[in-house]
Amino acid sequence: MSQQDISSWQYQESGDIKSGSLHIEVIADYGGGHTTDHAFAEVRNHFLRFDKDGKINLITEHPVYAFSTIETGFWIAQEGLHSEHKNLIIFSNTAPRGDISWNGEEKQRFVCGILDNGIPIFAVDAGYNLSFIKNRLKGLWEVKVPNIGTQFRSRDYYPEATMAILHGDKTKIGEPVDLLKIPDVPPFKLASVDGYGNLKTTIKKEYLKEEVLKSTILRITVNKYSHFVLNTLIPDVQGRIYDLCLLQGSSGGKQGNYLEIVRLMARACDDYKVQGPWDDMGPIKIEPVNLN
Repeated sequence: MSQQDISSWQYQESGDIKSGSLHIEVIADYGGGHTTDHAFAEVRNHFLRFDKDGKINLITEHPVYAFSTIETGFWIAQEGLHSEHKNLIIFSNTAPRGDISWNGEEKQRFVCGILDNGIPIFAVDAGYNLSFIKNRLKGLWEVKVPNIGTQFRSRDYYPEATMAILHGDKTKIGEPVDLLKIPDVPPFKLASVDGYGNLKTTIKKEYLKEEVLKSTILRITVNKYSHFVLNTLIPDVQGRIYDLCLLQGSSGGKQGNYLEIVRLMARACDDYKVQGPWDDMGPIKIEPVNLN
């Protein structure tokens, strides 16, 4: 591979990485839900096993819903773009399985990339894993690592390859990946269910029609269930405890936060009978309600 092909990989040289400085954020669906399954411990141990020079300070676990590349991609972007710090490394492995239909790279390759803020990303190129950051990537490459031979690649192969690259071994960096082939973020979809049961969406305020923005009461359908929802996007409209509300969320960046559906002091996910997003869940429907 020619040097110019990986010239955009400009992460700090191994000798410049201070001992005990790196923070590895593991975003994955090992637990099948919002739980820290035993697999997280095994992945953590393998990172430490291949950290020959003691560069790692902290490994944190961020579980996402089973097989949900949309939730994985949502949190890769939130952590890598809006909650980032100098020594953060994003490591992720969520891959679609079963009969859930999905878009993206069929090979589900393990890839490495670098964001325009300098944060490295190591993830599986499948579904929407990279969709939320595709426009912020300076480059993306296939990692030279086996993709067969074990059921648990993110323990047996991926940590060793990740640490080798972070230690300066560019021979592990393979062919460039075409960013244009990464699916765009799908609009009007459920992106995540947080610990309070709030529904985080891929909807931004500017996506809504004028009649929706002006309607105090909305009819919102998620997962085929419909409920009347208070539109707190309207100035001076405020919900009370236990009201179901549409509001400006806390994720997506200060210049364009995604909207959330919440039941104040309760769990909106129970209203909509959903514990997490899956890639082929139907779109969220938001309709104005005429009270006249």
